[in-house]
Amino acid sequence: MLQQNTTKRIGYWFLHLHQRFEEGTAAALRDEKLTRRQWQILHALAIGVDTVTGLDEAFAPFLVVDGVSTYQPIVDDLSERGWATSDGGTLGLTEDGVAAHARAEALVDAHAAKSLRGISEEDFLLTNTVLQKIADNLD
Repeated sequence: MLQQNTTKRIGYWFLHLHQRFEEGTAAALRDEKLTRRQWQILHALAIGVDTVTGLDEAFAPFLVVDGVSTYQPIVDDLSERGWATSDGGTLGLTEDGVAAHARAEALVDAHAAKSLRGISEEDFLLTNTVLQKIADNLD
């Protein structure tokens, strides 16, 4: 069996990384007054996810972790900030939202660079592929 001589098996590392990503992203985005989840929704809107249903599907595992059934409240918050619009259920970013995304993305990219220090792109992509295969096996 893989990893039989350790208490820090794959589940440990998943949870540890999740906690560290939440904390690190929160710290990186503190001045922008964004949580990790708000950032994820803002970024998804920036790359073309344009419905609440699409957002909920894209971040389904986080809905469970967050104990919510939809990310509509985050969309509402981004709209109240003047960063997002909804036209007949189709979501998008305003000019201010595009600017906010650019600011936040620079901070997240800097945090990611620190997180991935010493990891080649090849290793990162291989790890991502392996994790996807494990998830596919369990789904």
